[in-house]
Amino acid sequence: MGASYFIVLEREIENFDLSMDGKMLCRASEALDAVATQHKVRPLTGFTSIDPAAAEDFLREEGLDTQELKLPPLQQFSAEDGLTSVHAILAHLQMQPQSIRNAEGVLRDLVDCERILLAARQYDVRWHFEVDF
Repeated sequence: MGASYFIVLEREIENFDLSMDGKMLCRASEALDAVATQHKVRPLTGFTSIDPAAAEDFLREEGLDTQELKLPPLQQFSAEDGLTSVHAILAHLQMQPQSIRNAEGVLRDLVDCERILLAARQYDVRWHFEVDF
C-alpha cells in the first residue's frame, strides 16, 4: 500500500466520475516537479492542499496534540492553472518517456488529471490535490 494523489473539486459535478489511481503520480512527484520546473510551470505538488479541520482530525487520530497547531487555510486552484502544468508534463513524457520511471503508469494518472481538470474548467470549478495514505 502506498500514497496516492487525488483531485478534490470545490463542488460536485453531477454524474461525473472523479476516480483516478494517482499512485504513480505520487511516486514520481519529485521527478515530475523537476520536469515542471524545467518547463517553467507550477509543479504538481504546488497544487496540494487540505482542509485544516480535516488535517487536524487526522493528526488527532494519529495521537498528535493539535492544541498549538496553526494550519494554513485550504487553497483551491483554477482548472486552467492545473491544465497548464499537466499539459506541459504530458508533452514532455510523450516525447521522453525514459525520463521518468514507470512512465506508462504516470501517463495514465496524468491523463486522468487532464480529464478531470477539463471537466472542472467546463463547469468553472476550482480544485486541489490531496494525498491519500
